[in-house]
Amino acid sequence: MSYLMGIDLGTSSVKTVIMDENGSIKGTAQQSYEMMIEKSGYAEQDPNFWWEAVVRTIKQVLNETGIHSKKINGIGFSGQMHGLVMIDQNLLPIRPAIIWSDQRSRKEAAEIYSIIGRETVKKIVMNSIFTGFQLPSLLWIKKNEPFVYEKINKVLLPKDYIRLKLTGECGTDFTDASATLAFDIQNRKWAFDLIKKVGLNPDFYPEVHESIDIAGQVTVKAAEETGLAPGTPVVYGGGDQSMQSIGNGIVKPGQVSLTIGTGGQTFSIIPEPICETEMRTHTFCHAVPGTWSIMGANLAAGLSLSWLNKKILSNLSYAEINELAKQVTPGSEGLLFLPYLSGERTPHMDDSARGTFLGLTLNHSKAHLIRSVMEGVVFALKDSVEMFHSLNIKMDTFIASGGGARSDIWLNIQANILNKEIYKVNQLEQACTGAAITAGVGIGKYDSIQSACETIIRINPEPVRPDPAVAGFYNEMYELYKSAYVQNKQLFHQLAMKQDF
Repeated sequence: MSYLMGIDLGTSSVKTVIMDENGSIKGTAQQSYEMMIEKSGYAEQDPNFWWEAVVRTIKQVLNETGIHSKKINGIGFSGQMHGLVMIDQNLLPIRPAIIWSDQRSRKEAAEIYSIIGRETVKKIVMNSIFTGFQLPSLLWIKKNEPFVYEKINKVLLPKDYIRLKLTGECGTDFTDASATLAFDIQNRKWAFDLIKKVGLNPDFYPEVHESIDIAGQVTVKAAEETGLAPGTPVVYGGGDQSMQSIGNGIVKPGQVSLTIGTGGQTFSIIPEPICETEMRTHTFCHAVPGTWSIMGANLAAGLSLSWLNKKILSNLSYAEINELAKQVTPGSEGLLFLPYLSGERTPHMDDSARGTFLGLTLNHSKAHLIRSVMEGVVFALKDSVEMFHSLNIKMDTFIASGGGARSDIWLNIQANILNKEIYKVNQLEQACTGAAITAGVGIGKYDSIQSACETIIRINPEPVRPDPAVAGFYNEMYELYKSAYVQNKQLFHQLAMKQDF
């Protein structure tokens, strides 16, 4: 039996899995790391910490499974998207990476709009210029840390740095490159003219490849560090949302994934790129060659529940959290939560939006807070589903993913708020599975991503179904949820100006 390895470099941890050619997960290892928040609105991570965590998980999963490294036939990657990793001539990080949740580049985002114009952004980039994306983050570096900018040889996405450490080769893939705001989405290439107009160096950007293309082989040095066999093929892989979609079997139009991880994503594959009028959704290249994806993005999904648990509830177990949520009736007895702790993308594209509990009374307990947060996160997903409807996106099957697929109460809330049947797939580690599948296609184990998914991914035939009465009540709550942002938008912006004394 031969095996594939999938590595998912997430925001809070890295996971590494070994999967056999039939899709059976033989072992999983996970290693956490922290986000550095030097100032309010900043979010950074040290690429060296990523690498150390990857090394530990590779060693651990090889050791615990007893699978010889020579039986690993290919390695694929999934990674947090949008982030800025800057390397020098020696291929070493110059400073910590600025990751996707960073908000420091508000001025730079506005400057990019003023330089190239909103219509050009819509035509070429097909995504809003927003904080946390690589292009405005790099412009911030040029303006605020010129001594760093002068040392840059290449700019990479987070998972690309790990692949560089394994293979010694620089490069990226279409899914991640298309999510930098420096990419021509329609023509699937770097937007070099746009990059030059903004005042950045186009030579910084690496070559772009399909996710299934082989990037290189594990070097002798990397083999010594990780325990992998030198010469093992490594494919480019892709951004976590594209890899997650493959792990969910989302490889044709009509399938929609609902992911509740650190952020929240509503994701579907489309045959041609679509740009929403106000650019409130994201359009990227998909890992299936010649296709694109459309995504609604929420910045603080599972992160909202994690914040509540760590800052207010004193680190309850997730089993305790789920049991407390079950004790509260739908609507949390009139308590409404807006999950805008890091600003919001879809549908507001507003980095000044703020998290809010509305309707608190003396009768509300920690159980109410928990359920209200869970409901607020799903209301945010519903915003994206409603926007997909307005764009005539085909939506036949809804598949839950991430932490939201592991919680019975959260699955129930999703079914009732969306008033849709919600399915799950057989794979628990979807992003790692997607990464492993790209490796399998790259080495010729499978003919295509689609055929691999037909072999590996199974949808549970029994969905979680909505209760009509509860769904109707939640629809009324959703109208209140939508109006809450509209009525408080000006206040949010005023408060954002007051975060520093």
